[in-house]
Amino acid sequence: MSEGFPPGPPQPYGGFPPAPPPYAGQNARPERPREVRRAAFAWWAAVACWFLGSLSSQVLGGNVLRFTTFRSVRTGDGTVVTSATEGPLPTGIAVVTFLVLGALWALLVYGMYRGARWARILLAILGVLGILNVVLQLIAVAGANGMTAGDLAHLLFFLGTLVLSITGFVLMFKDGAVPYFAKRG
Repeated sequence: MSEGFPPGPPQPYGGFPPAPPPYAGQNARPERPREVRRAAFAWWAAVACWFLGSLSSQVLGGNVLRFTTFRSVRTGDGTVVTSATEGPLPTGIAVVTFLVLGALWALLVYGMYRGARWARILLAILGVLGILNVVLQLIAVAGANGMTAGDLAHLLFFLGTLVLSITGFVLMFKDGAVPYFAKRG
């Protein structure tokens, strides 16, 4: 039954030979290019800058990320009085929200780092929208009346976010990075 095959452990399925070893490079992902590593690190640093800028703006009382809350109270004669209060998001809610959003973005970058084509495409689309958002926030901070410490921190961290995001986006599509995301067999 095992003519022509070297003796070895008993073979399953009636003595069929084992599968041949894959030839070199078969379905193997090429080594991660330097551009992809640098793009991932730029994106991850942009996430850190975004987190620190958003959080410092909230904690230090910036003017950009302010929310309006409404409170309605019924008086003794049946009329309803509504008051509006403007202020930052409560710190605990801000920290949790920014951590969750930052973690989701970092996971998307990790998918790109591992070579997932879908992650690179999604990161490109969301990255362009994120860059536009950062530019709009920078314009809003620069145009704010009476810049506070929170606004200044927001401005500086978001400038870093902008530079790092553009760097990550460009590196992700450099010639050296493209074969890493090619569809494999």
